[in-house]
Amino acid sequence: MPFRLRTPLTLPVTLDRHQVYILPTRHGLVFILILVAMLAGSINYNNNLGFLLVFLLGGIVIVSMIHTYYNILGLQVLSLSAEPVFAGDDAEFHLYFNSGAHVRRAVSVSVGKNQNLPKDLPETFDRPVMVMVPAPHRGILRPESFVVSTIYPLGLFCAWAVFRSEKGSVVYPFPLGGPLFGREYDSGDKDRQYERTSGTDDFKGLKFYQPGDSFRHISWKTLSRGQGVLTKDFAGEKGKSDLVLDLTTVTTNDMETGLSRLCDMVLQADRQRLRYGLVLPGKTILPDSGRDHRQRCLTALAIYNQEFSDG
Repeated sequence: MPFRLRTPLTLPVTLDRHQVYILPTRHGLVFILILVAMLAGSINYNNNLGFLLVFLLGGIVIVSMIHTYYNILGLQVLSLSAEPVFAGDDAEFHLYFNSGAHVRRAVSVSVGKNQNLPKDLPETFDRPVMVMVPAPHRGILRPESFVVSTIYPLGLFCAWAVFRSEKGSVVYPFPLGGPLFGREYDSGDKDRQYERTSGTDDFKGLKFYQPGDSFRHISWKTLSRGQGVLTKDFAGEKGKSDLVLDLTTVTTNDMETGLSRLCDMVLQADRQRLRYGLVLPGKTILPDSGRDHRQRCLTALAIYNQEFSDG
């Protein structure tokens, strides 16, 4: 099938007759060849019942072609989104459609060899259609093209349309396990090295549970006694500044391995609810905490030395 386009289609797009292609499937070609052979036999033997059967089946082929073509003609592709993933996982691309006044039967979305199961799109369909795409390397995963296709109703013809989108999935480096270490961040920018791992803090006491506290720190004994939901409070290391994760402090000759180690350390620091920053050559993220900060650091690792456009 001619999947290449002279001019990329941008979203949102309505699939009109200039963008919808149709060709017989393998089963359709075999069926048509059989009809041609039947027609030749009917002509050779002047068999009227043979002519009747050929014309009847030929009419079904034509009707099937029309229904296949109109099944995606006028379909609107509204938007595309994707959640960040780690290298080695599958990226989930979500496509939103507007089927208009018609029910679209058995519509599939594919990216290369990856195709989702055919799905019916009702008139009020408001859920995304998902297609999985392998993400073997860090960076921004932008598939070259998306193909919307259908072989409804008989599988004799395949109608499809191709579009592209600048939207992509951010692929974080694969987190490579190891210890969490870095240097302190202060106004003097001292380079004192230290290692910090979970489980080294001293027990301080109990406090009332607040949203966001770890369930692992809940005091189940006091809860079973009916004394309310209390959590264990630990005293952190004193005299320590915010943690700075620096690529230059990671001992490795392979940059990708170093980025993978930093990815794991960012996840560890986030789980321990530390304030941490990130330093890469040409890029500095000041210490902070929270989900947005974690995503900002992981994105910086994903796109390091690569071009990035949110689309």
